[in-house]
Amino acid sequence: MTHISKGANMLVPNEPLRVAVCRLAQPGAPVVDASVLLLDAAGKVRGDADLVFYNQPSHPSGTVRHLGSAEGGGQLAEWLQLDLDRIEPAVRRMLITGSCDGGTFGSVPGLSLQVSTVATGAPVVTYAVLDASTETAFVLGEFYRRDGAWKFRAVGQGYATGIAGLATDFGIVVDDAAPQGGPLDPATAVPGGAQGAPPPVPPFAIPQYAPPGHSAPPRHTAPLRHTAQPQQPIPPYAPPRHTAPAQHTAPRQRVVPPQGARPVSFGPEFPAYVRRGRGNDVLTVDVPLPAGPVLVEAWHQGDGYFCVHTLDQRNKDDELLFNSTLTDFRGRAPVEQRGDRPLRLHVEGDNDWTIVVQPMSAARELGTALQGFGPEVLTYGGPVADLDVHFAGDEDEGGCFTVYTAPPGNVHDDKRDLLVNEIGPLRQTAPLTEGPMILILDAEGPWTLGVRPLALPDPATARATGTYQGRGDTTVTLVNPAPGRAALLAYEIRATNDWGYHAELLDEYDEKEPFLEARHDGDRGRVVVFREGEPELRIRLSGVADWSLRLLSLDQAPPFTDRAEGHGRAVFRYAGPPTLLTLQRLTSGDDWLTVHTVHPTGKAAICAQAGARRPVLGPVWVTEAGECLISVRTTPETGWRIGLEPLSGAASFDRKVSGRGYSVVRYTGAETDQVLAHDPRGGATLVVVWQLDDRLQPIRRFAASPGLYHLPPGYLQIRTGTTWALERDG
Repeated sequence: MTHISKGANMLVPNEPLRVAVCRLAQPGAPVVDASVLLLDAAGKVRGDADLVFYNQPSHPSGTVRHLGSAEGGGQLAEWLQLDLDRIEPAVRRMLITGSCDGGTFGSVPGLSLQVSTVATGAPVVTYAVLDASTETAFVLGEFYRRDGAWKFRAVGQGYATGIAGLATDFGIVVDDAAPQGGPLDPATAVPGGAQGAPPPVPPFAIPQYAPPGHSAPPRHTAPLRHTAQPQQPIPPYAPPRHTAPAQHTAPRQRVVPPQGARPVSFGPEFPAYVRRGRGNDVLTVDVPLPAGPVLVEAWHQGDGYFCVHTLDQRNKDDELLFNSTLTDFRGRAPVEQRGDRPLRLHVEGDNDWTIVVQPMSAARELGTALQGFGPEVLTYGGPVADLDVHFAGDEDEGGCFTVYTAPPGNVHDDKRDLLVNEIGPLRQTAPLTEGPMILILDAEGPWTLGVRPLALPDPATARATGTYQGRGDTTVTLVNPAPGRAALLAYEIRATNDWGYHAELLDEYDEKEPFLEARHDGDRGRVVVFREGEPELRIRLSGVADWSLRLLSLDQAPPFTDRAEGHGRAVFRYAGPPTLLTLQRLTSGDDWLTVHTVHPTGKAAICAQAGARRPVLGPVWVTEAGECLISVRTTPETGWRIGLEPLSGAASFDRKVSGRGYSVVRYTGAETDQVLAHDPRGGATLVVVWQLDDRLQPIRRFAASPGLYHLPPGYLQIRTGTTWALERDG
């Protein structure tokens, strides 16, 4: 069943439908009488016969009927039937209206309109009225023709002037003696009158849901905030038993895009397939099913065992959809249809059952609050939010409750992310990323979901404060607070799964360059950005839950004057003459530990890299003003120590020098050929020698492999992870 809000519309099947105008059965509540107005292209009735209500229960064409009222499950319902496939072509719209006897609609508890098919009783759409006040007449909804199909719109338009005011708007002139609170008597009405009803207003909320045979789950006031009235099962009209699959000639189409995004399809559209039976059976869905996700809905009446599997190409049980012993079980599950063969289902049941296969567009939308019972499939198209979850547990205070999320158009197992997985009653909050998405619930009892969108700063505020935060995968554009200079970025990123997150820089062609990842950079730290002084940076975040990116000025980096220790990423500010830096690993591990020197303009050079506990040496390259940043990059678990060393700490040589790992040496001989050698064991095939200038800036690379090189006197940087040696040739 699709729950829609005020002003929303959807396609409905072009077949006989039943409409229930429902309210809670509470003592002293006003009586609501339901009626149907049949309107032509001008939005007017053609005569008295176009009003169907309890005193005139059938239209002359026989296509619209008032079936009477029923009570059950704590709820009252007035039933109407519309044979959409036989409605006269001259009828363009049909209004479902109500009048209130002995009160106003604001005093009617749990007012809603619910539509189902005649053939199977399959639910189609529900609309709950949440904003009624002083009205004594109401247009609940309308069925209207569009492009050869029928659609339903939730109108929710009230009339404080009673049924007379409503009738006048649609071409009926009412005698002054007509009652204001009760149903309209055709004897007091003649054709003619004013223009059509005002247009509908925007959506507001989504009601709760309860399956047949179950009372609605209890309402909860904390931590969820609900706006919808409790909705009980509709008192049944007892429709005839189904004998053949219902054919929908007009597929339902619904998309839920996120704010500002293009419409999104959750899966292919196709005519719904309905099959009823008893006991064990194998079904072959004989309607065309394109490849993509489809929605399988199942009902099982009474007590006993009920189970549904898909069948694979070998005709063996494949994916388990339902497995329950609940009384009057009802649930929904998604299936990723291959498209190259029919969908086949293996059904095992002790009693009567119904299977409905329909498009994913029929899934319920998760709005601000939603309740249900058992397994369900929902769609969400809102912003990042906190998802408040309450699961009441099964009758033994146990039961499993899981929630998976999947992208639109693909519900395959390898595309699902686990959001909640608990046993027994629970109240908790889970992070919900930005829609659109599909939520797959497996529950063995009543549940409630509440959505609380996060109050995030808008882009203008983010640019002004330098703080960007949110939840979920997205692309963030950082604005440089000082174009032409580098800046610090303090990040806090929480991944959605054990594989961690990724942050990548995007260029103007959307080509990606690795930037941050959980395995190397952890969930928090500082990094230098805008290294080329660019005005903006675009960062693509994936696999993330909550995230925060905060731009800082370079002056906010802590000063580095002698020594420092830490774990993970860090950035320090150094001011002074060119010098050397020692780097030592304090913890074991295989991850590299790297230090860069970075200038305020963004230029950077590698200083040192350590793969073992042995200390290594690197140059601290400073600007002409004598300053730079020292950036440490390693995993959160890796401990390190850095310290300043004078230039005299570099080994001086004339004929030969050797060492291990990153080093700085000073050659004091004449410019001549030198032989470079190193130990390639352990896969270390690369050794690089750089010439450094007076400020220790790398200015010329001499070597990338062992061999003979012509080296000048001065400071040289050795970059390798193994042993090495330099010796004058000959």
